[in-house]
Amino acid sequence: MNRIIICVVSTVFSSDVYARGGSSDTFSSFINFVVICFAIFLFVSWLNSKERKVQHERQLELERLNHENETKRFEKFIRDADQRVKLDSDINGAKKSRKWFAALKSELEGFIDEYKARFLEVKKHASMKGAERIREVKKEKSELVKKLKYAEYQLKTYEEYFPIIEDIKDYLLEEDFTFISGDADENISQIDPVQRYLTPEEYKKLPTDIKNQTALNNYLNKKHSKIEIGRFYERYLGYLYESDGWDVKYFGIIEGFEDLGRDLVCAKKNKIEIVQAKNWSKFRTIREKHLYQLYATTIHYRIQNEIKKNVEIQPVFCSTIDLSDMAKKVAKELNIDVRKIELKKNYPMIKCNINSTTKEKIYHLPFDQQYDKTIIIKNSGEFYAKDVKEAVSKGFRRAFRYKGQPTSI
Repeated sequence: MNRIIICVVSTVFSSDVYARGGSSDTFSSFINFVVICFAIFLFVSWLNSKERKVQHERQLELERLNHENETKRFEKFIRDADQRVKLDSDINGAKKSRKWFAALKSELEGFIDEYKARFLEVKKHASMKGAERIREVKKEKSELVKKLKYAEYQLKTYEEYFPIIEDIKDYLLEEDFTFISGDADENISQIDPVQRYLTPEEYKKLPTDIKNQTALNNYLNKKHSKIEIGRFYERYLGYLYESDGWDVKYFGIIEGFEDLGRDLVCAKKNKIEIVQAKNWSKFRTIREKHLYQLYATTIHYRIQNEIKKNVEIQPVFCSTIDLSDMAKKVAKELNIDVRKIELKKNYPMIKCNINSTTKEKIYHLPFDQQYDKTIIIKNSGEFYAKDVKEAVSKGFRRAFRYKGQPTSI
């Protein structure tokens, strides 16, 4: 393009000189020609520089897009491999396979870090120190990722053989001060649980019945942990059983880790039902291992308690979601009664109990210490109340007189 412009200008200049016949203005015309050529040269150089800059930016954009696409591909590969390991019991049970996948995960993570470092080097405002720092961290991170993934796969293997580990994880990861058993520390037992759901001003000034009802309302409306939701479900199932005339022991809540997979033990005449409750999200799947556990713990219960042969023991699996196809087949083969029951939190949950010795009428709120040990017997004058007003109107008072100050809200 430069040559074309110079040729054009030269032609114009030659024509001008010829027209003037070589007059004294020739030198002046030459100077003008030089100035014009220099201006044109600067303009063309600016255009070329701008074009190179645009091309460079396009190249950087292409590299950035390639980097992003490659990173996404690697990350998808890692996720797919990870999921494959979690779902494949053969891999979970093979130590060499787990180590190989853990090393693969570590190597792929290293590739991603290298792409990130390279991007910092080629981006518009390059960061060489940032790229160097990523490479330094990559070495340390590689070994940590390998150990982490191997530990995760190992834990997944344990969960396959011991389903209770899944429940224990929730206990370990969530501090749940609300559910303190009746055998709790003496200092904690002197704290009125109502105080956890009221402001100090409310607890001090509100009348007793209003105070208890307000605390119950706040308790029901607060955000609940997975453990609390699980226990809500067990209590709701217990309420349904008791309403149908069954004697219910809340084995899972009372015994904790030692429940052996028995959340509820329900008895009525010559029949006992061992209930396992799973209030899981719709994104999870109930697999056959949970059915095997329930069947085994039912057999164990019969042997342990020397149950007579004329007493029927039925394993019952209650959940809020469907079972896998294989789990359904296993349940049918093992004669496990499977029931899909949704959790309802608006059921009457205040337990109104009559002391068998003193005949004293006492009501228990869900966060009271003896709530889960209290059994409501149908047609005995005992019942579940919807609110404090209903319980009080029938002559019941709150279960416990507390002293002291709360240590946690």
